[in-house]
Amino acid sequence: MEQLIPWLIFCIAVLALCLLRPNAARIFTGVFFIIMAIAVNVVLSFAAPDQFVRLGTDSPLIPLYSWFFQMVVAPAPQVVGIVAAAGETVIGLLILSGGRRAKVGLIAAIVFLVAITPLGIWTLPNLVFAAGLVLLLRKNHPRNVLHALRPSRGRPPAETRSAEPR
Repeated sequence: MEQLIPWLIFCIAVLALCLLRPNAARIFTGVFFIIMAIAVNVVLSFAAPDQFVRLGTDSPLIPLYSWFFQMVVAPAPQVVGIVAAAGETVIGLLILSGGRRAKVGLIAAIVFLVAITPLGIWTLPNLVFAAGLVLLLRKNHPRNVLHALRPSRGRPPAETRSAEPR
């Protein structure tokens, strides 16, 4: 429960970023998913497997989640952690890609956030985060992040071009 307010504030900030700076929000979200894949799923499942299992057994909003974590996750938390991390990493990389891949990644991220929301009351703000990603789905993301961050060949960066005399 003590995670609820900080996570809600974070999710509201992500929603605001999605509204105000969609491309920055897409980059942030892709990187965030990759970091969380490693920090939560890999590190937690190996360093504290009991705590990893308790994510789904302490106070799920849907009893099926407790059963799943007891029967599937508990016997092999590291395997589940690696599989979850692989999925989240793919989601992050897709979001950082351009075009259709970015949209597929955003849809997968929305599904992931909604799917883990019943883990407990502390995950309810996931829906706010997902709402921000729905806003990003409405935008076109034609270029992958690497292309979007580097200047075009043969042309100076935009700040230099605007400073040139006409």
